[in-house]
Amino acid sequence: MLQKIIQLLADGFAMLCIGRCLLQWGKMHFDHPIARFCKQFTEWLVRPVRKVFKPIGRWDIAYIVAAVAVYYIAFALIVFLSLPHANPAKSLIAVLCYTLISMVKTLCYLLFIGLFARMVLSFNNPAGKLLPVLNNIFEPLLRPFVFLRIGRYDFSGSILVLVLWIWLVTFSPNLIHRLDLWLLS
Repeated sequence: MLQKIIQLLADGFAMLCIGRCLLQWGKMHFDHPIARFCKQFTEWLVRPVRKVFKPIGRWDIAYIVAAVAVYYIAFALIVFLSLPHANPAKSLIAVLCYTLISMVKTLCYLLFIGLFARMVLSFNNPAGKLLPVLNNIFEPLLRPFVFLRIGRYDFSGSILVLVLWIWLVTFSPNLIHRLDLWLLS
């Protein structure tokens, strides 16, 4: 039970950090309530990390480093609480792999949620402030599928949703299962 709570808290924090990074990439104004919410809950860790890791262009990598650090600490706690007598070198490698898989999984969830929000907002509130931000985030990702735009209907997000869904439902759980088995062997 404690392991699930640790992972849930790490997932939530990582979603806020990565979401903050994506919103900054999408040029969301810092006064927007979503941006303020993300900043309020992540600034305590991002601020000291930013002193070491400076922004690269439009990417403030301090958010990514903070998310990786939280995941790494969370999975280290989970592994060492679950398997206290495991090989330390093997455990550290497994923790790094869990961290990387979880970072990709969190990014996929955020993109999935963002695509859904983009779709709903395009029908309900096309003149809203959030839709241009989401379009800035997703335009580079959807550009290869531009041929799926038919008139005013845009189906280009469908391919990206399918790819994200396949990763979340098939590849990610399979990788974690294989890593669990490797760690236990």
